[in-house]
Amino acid sequence: MVFEQVEETKMSTKGQVIIPKGMRDYIHADKDTIFVVTPIDKETLVLRKMDKLKLIREFRNLRASIKNKLSKGEIEEEIAKARKA
Repeated sequence: MVFEQVEETKMSTKGQVIIPKGMRDYIHADKDTIFVVTPIDKETLVLRKMDKLKLIREFRNLRASIKNKLSKGEIEEEIAKARKA
């Protein structure tokens, strides 16, 4: 089934955008749904729904894969560098 309806929305003064209810229902998004926003160009953004459990598993797997290779201090240093970037 393809959602063939076009909806409009506008950004609030706080930069928030409402996803219309019909579209939220179509993609099964509830209030805790996580999205990733990626710009394609200056006119186009892609909003992709994330699977929270999949994301948690990926982070746990990543952490497990580096846990024996880096010290806790090295991991924290890399996190600090990434946050500054």
